Amino acid sequence: MTREPSPFEYLGSAESRWAHYQPWLKSIGYSLRRRYQPNWKASWITSGIPEDDSEDSLVLNFRALVLDATRDSDGRRVCLKLLPTRTKELPIWKYLTSPERLSDPRNHSVPLLATHPLPDTDDKVLAVMPLLLAYRVLRFETLGELLSCLYHLVQGLAFMHEHNIAHLDLCHQNTMLDPGSRLFPKGFHPVRPLLHVANPQSPKVTHAPHSCRTLARVTYYIIDFGESVQFESFEAREYITGAVGHDLDVPEFATNDPYDPFALDIRAMGDMLYDAFYEPFRGYKGLEAVMPIIKEMQRDSPKERPSAIDVLSKVHSLLEAQTLTSLRTPLRGIREDLDRVTDDARKYIYEARVKRYHPIQPPIPELKTEEVEPMTLVAKILGRLRLLF
Repeated sequence: MTREPSPFEYLGSAESRWAHYQPWLKSIGYSLRRRYQPNWKASWITSGIPEDDSEDSLVLNFRALVLDATRDSDGRRVCLKLLPTRTKELPIWKYLTSPERLSDPRNHSVPLLATHPLPDTDDKVLAVMPLLLAYRVLRFETLGELLSCLYHLVQGLAFMHEHNIAHLDLCHQNTMLDPGSRLFPKGFHPVRPLLHVANPQSPKVTHAPHSCRTLARVTYYIIDFGESVQFESFEAREYITGAVGHDLDVPEFATNDPYDPFALDIRAMGDMLYDAFYEPFRGYKGLEAVMPIIKEMQRDSPKERPSAIDVLSKVHSLLEAQTLTSLRTPLRGIREDLDRVTDDARKYIYEARVKRYHPIQPPIPELKTEEVEPMTLVAKILGRLRLLF
């Protein structure tokens, strides 16, 4: 019986470009996964491992303008991106991630680690950044995790606006987290993070164990400045025209009138966060206190929307009004039973208490919060027993 070839046995056109660059990338210190090595052949043809369980069957999207890699000098996992040289994306990115601005903890722009001219064209340049994951890769386990995410994302937007930069493409795809080494302690596959390669000598992928945002102390980043605009000063700001970004269902785009790009950012982030927190299939219960802030960001009139710094102030006040108990409250999905709390959530909350981790991670220095007291021996024993029943 003749075996029917799988379409994933062949590289797509965008993938082929990365494979073509492989020798050059290796020469400047970056290694690619096996799929992009010279003369690659699909491992599942001869390994006996099913295609769906084979690491090299996991492919990029059809555009493939980004690709994961390993930096040979230190083994760091990075992301490579092909950037056009005739746009403002690279200058704005360099501005936001200069050493001076990167040292500001309010800056949540993804760091630009390096740039390299391509060997075969001047139209694009290779940009190198940390390998990040979608900010919703795992559910929010507690109210504190969700509010921390909200605070840091708004803080990052306020920082950009302070520097007279409007992002203009705020969306789920451009909102990321850095998992560090603790969110997926045994690693993750960059295409499907809930999988990992347990044995480097084998292409087989298995379930990737994970912890939670509190224990991993993840950091949040805004990426992709391809649509962004920068003004020389606050006084030099001006209205712009044209529909841009992923969020096209906004009042500004209903006409051809010029609009305020900074107010558009507020609406786009509000729409994104509303979808993340309240969408019927992935949203959460018990977020009534957050809703007024999101709704203000979503106002149809741009002039009635708060500024980024005003939104940040409201989130700050909301956080300071919380107790440790409320911040540790397990979140339940909108579609979950009222009394359902996952075993994982109980385990994570208990472990965080034992380690004296505050429910807001990473810490917010300007936030006045209760101090996390050490657990008594009795509390530890009772907590451990609750995990068993």
